[in-house]
Amino acid sequence: MKIPSQIVVPTDFSPSSTAAVRVAGELATIFHAKVTLLHVFQYVPKHRYKVPVEWMVEIIRADVRNKLVEAKRALHEAGVEAEVMMLEDGIPAQQILTFVQSFGAPVLVIGTHAVGGMERFVLGSTAEEVLRQANCPVVTVGPHVVALTRNGPLFQKILYATDLSDASLVAVPVLAMLQKQPGTQLRILHVSPDPDSDSKKTQNFDPVRRLLDAHGHEEYVILHGTNAAQAVVNEAERYPADLVVLGVKRTSAFVAHVAPKTAFQIIAAAPCAVLTLSS
Repeated sequence: MKIPSQIVVPTDFSPSSTAAVRVAGELATIFHAKVTLLHVFQYVPKHRYKVPVEWMVEIIRADVRNKLVEAKRALHEAGVEAEVMMLEDGIPAQQILTFVQSFGAPVLVIGTHAVGGMERFVLGSTAEEVLRQANCPVVTVGPHVVALTRNGPLFQKILYATDLSDASLVAVPVLAMLQKQPGTQLRILHVSPDPDSDSKKTQNFDPVRRLLDAHGHEEYVILHGTNAAQAVVNEAERYPADLVVLGVKRTSAFVAHVAPKTAFQIIAAAPCAVLTLSS
């Protein structure tokens, strides 16, 4: 896997998107990458008959530009090189996925409201659609991520949750990159539905060890239960984790309109950002 050279941050200026900018700045510092702040502008009027609302749309557009510039300025003050981009109209998830393909080694950082119920069925989740279809790592900042205001590195304690499948193991290379940062602690978690399995036997983690080129400084934990999402979130709180890493299966856009899968359940409830890589 290539070292990321570009961090793309789709933003709608919501609280989770604001937190995502802070996360993007940290990743840019780790990987010496540039940041692009991206907004998909969806206020382009489409009417059968001419309606004089262009002046209102232009006011909104100017406000969006000002917010992008403010976010860019904040990154520059933190020593991060950044640029802004605004795309006109279109479906946000598709626009984001198309835009990120123009970069050789990108990482997407996106905030989510993690909507539920009928709203989710009708509108879907932009963040979930993106993370399931993107060809690059995606870091999702959910609604329960606390304000990222502390000084120093953000990602000191990383929790990698794995079901030991091929789809899950695809996230290990990016995990290895993050582990190289000074002071990083890594806990590797497997939730087993088998209550009779021995929680002290960690030989099942051997595929992770080989891919990670582990040196014995990692901590391996096996928990028992049938609700993997809840177990991962609970462990992230106990640790406490600064970042959760997951490997996920690639699926169609339809998945964003059905019952949320394990990965997005974790994102919706996690106290920290979640990095996913799809197989």
